[in-house]
Amino acid sequence: MHQSRQIKFTLILFLTTLIISSCGDDDSGPSFSFKDQNLQGTIDGKPFEFGDGTVDTLQIQGENLYFNLFDSGEPIENVCNIFGFGEEVNLFFYVPVAVGVYELGPQTRTITLFDPAQTLNIIVSSGAVEILSISEDEVTGRIDARFDGNSSVNGNFSAVYCTN
Repeated sequence: MHQSRQIKFTLILFLTTLIISSCGDDDSGPSFSFKDQNLQGTIDGKPFEFGDGTVDTLQIQGENLYFNLFDSGEPIENVCNIFGFGEEVNLFFYVPVAVGVYELGPQTRTITLFDPAQTLNIIVSSGAVEILSISEDEVTGRIDARFDGNSSVNGNFSAVYCTN
């Protein structure tokens, strides 16, 4: 009987220690870090450097801003007349129509990195989008979106409104 009590005491002590150690400070800061640079990175191992972007309102679970950000490798004469995604890697996403930080997560918000050569959509759920300003003509913001070593982007962007 004495050994049974000792085992129970040891088990309770172990569980108490486990619970106390798991209740530590979990707030190690945000899971994103914006770089002060032009939006750039890689999409499926291919370089991405932001060149042009469009924004429009979209009705998905309320009103949102829908962005399509294009690589600088393809000159765009009138960005609002683009049909499809072009030949360069690009990215698209939507956020609420409000200035603020929107963290990415598999159940909340994602950014799609697109490689048209491979017809590959890379769904990124790690990082954040911050909308810095919204005017009549354009929206400015910044992104830190990380999928893996071959697909991540970070930096600033601006997108012009295009209405259909």
